[in-house]
Amino acid sequence: MAYEFVGVGVLLLLLGSEALLHGGIGLSKSLGLSPLLIGLVVVSAATSAPELSVALQSARTMPDIALGCIIGSNIVNLLLILGLGALMRPLPSPPKIVFRDGGTMLIASLALVAIGWSGAITREIGLVFLVGFAAYLALSFVTEWRRPSQLSATETRAHCRNGVRAPGLSVFLILAGVAALFFGARCLIDGGMAVGAIYHLPQALVGLSVVALATSIPELVITIVAFARRHTDIAVGHLIASNIFNLLVVLGLTALIQPLPVSPTFAHADLYVMAGAAALLMPLMILSWRVSRLNGAFLLLCYAAYVLFLASRMGFLVLPHSL
Repeated sequence: MAYEFVGVGVLLLLLGSEALLHGGIGLSKSLGLSPLLIGLVVVSAATSAPELSVALQSARTMPDIALGCIIGSNIVNLLLILGLGALMRPLPSPPKIVFRDGGTMLIASLALVAIGWSGAITREIGLVFLVGFAAYLALSFVTEWRRPSQLSATETRAHCRNGVRAPGLSVFLILAGVAALFFGARCLIDGGMAVGAIYHLPQALVGLSVVALATSIPELVITIVAFARRHTDIAVGHLIASNIFNLLVVLGLTALIQPLPVSPTFAHADLYVMAGAAALLMPLMILSWRVSRLNGAFLLLCYAAYVLFLASRMGFLVLPHSL
């Protein structure tokens, strides 16, 4: 039943995220919100909703699941999903995306590494993260305001998915999406812990592997849809924006409600991997202002190395240096 629970959880999280995305875009348009705001907040919130639901439900009793989900999801976004996308087709990474969004992601990642040394993410730190996201929104508005929509990757994110036209249906989709996300996260957490019990895995490794991969599926879907609609120019910016939302909003809001301890498992390894992936991406994006197929293959190799590292920690694999 463990795997069935994980499967049901993944399906509900995907359906909930999609319902929240379509309903949120439709309601935002009905309220007259600008595509810029929709792209910055609504799309990022909908695709990061699985991480938020998992983090909020597990923070009190299983904090390693909450933090592992956020860290692991960010690693998956940058190394696996972005790597796969770039391997299929070179992805543009204009200077604004690199320095504004990539810079924000890198600063937030390094800040979390430093916070990890203290051993806890307090309510005060959570509030600082939320203020940091507000500052990022203000910076994005200043740099995108009155920019032609066809030149704005943020507005293109808002147009890459359709919202429903009827406000009533939008509200229904939002409510249905929230319900699906709640029960999907519950199924995923319980199923993931059951899988962990089968293989004698600690919470941290369950969060970094099973839960992180499951909650990253909406980002993968957005990337696939962007490719199908020939909006490959939004792929890099969308994944970076999702990571920013995970760090500053999901983690910030979760810590504000329930402070999170940072276990040595994260502080000594995975936080560095997450920050290292963010730092590695910067020069790759600057080269020719795109993430090439070769860069994509390199990102995938890095993710494969991380998977081997996780497997060795789970006891599934003995690496040469462990012999």
